Amino acid sequence: MIPFAPSLTIVIPAYNERDNLPRVVGDALAFARASCRACEVLVIDDGSSDGSEDVLLKLAAPELRIIRHARNAGLTAALRSGFFGAANDFVTWIPADGQIALSELAKILDAWRDHDLVLSTYRRRGDGLMRLAMSRGLRLLLRATTGLVDRLEGVYLFRRALLDELDLVAAQSAGAIGFEIAVKSRHLGKHIASTEIECAPRLSGSSKVANARNVAQSFAELWRIRRSLRHLPPAARPPRTPPKR
Repeated sequence: MIPFAPSLTIVIPAYNERDNLPRVVGDALAFARASCRACEVLVIDDGSSDGSEDVLLKLAAPELRIIRHARNAGLTAALRSGFFGAANDFVTWIPADGQIALSELAKILDAWRDHDLVLSTYRRRGDGLMRLAMSRGLRLLLRATTGLVDRLEGVYLFRRALLDELDLVAAQSAGAIGFEIAVKSRHLGKHIASTEIECAPRLSGSSKVANARNVAQSFAELWRIRRSLRHLPPAARPPRTPPKR
């Protein structure tokens, strides 16, 4: 892989992932050194109570920064801290559970061709019928409320400068901030690409976002995102070419 030319921040939101952090953060640091010209790994310890803080201190490295929340605030809050705290030109993220290998993140970087945003979908994911139904229902609701037809299932890459234009309102449900970035980037006419990645089983532990509470929060946040679209300027359109005579 050719080194990713723009500077990059890899955000890792983590809540009680003590057992997974050494491998996930270690792999991210190795990836950053090998695949990026300038890169930082930014871990958001979202109020962990399992000793994650001590584990992270032992992983200290020049490329590693840590932001710690005093109490658990949820995935979107952790991502907000990471995204707005990013120091580099582009931002991406991986979960702390090991489900997105760094080889899959490389596919997202490879799909970047001076785009503003690169989305990802899963080639396959063995989530069971219940979670599959929830995902499809959420996609339909997203399309109905915001008009977004792009699919976003995995992690994504975006220009840090986008955050200054999008006026993000998502604050609670796990996936809402990614949907909002996609919706508003499309609304503003930004250049968006997509690629397929693989999703692996968690290294250990259980999901903290696949629950009824997060589904309910997602419904509420999608309506907030819909209402906030009216405050965005219309997408810039190229001038029409006059017909030939």
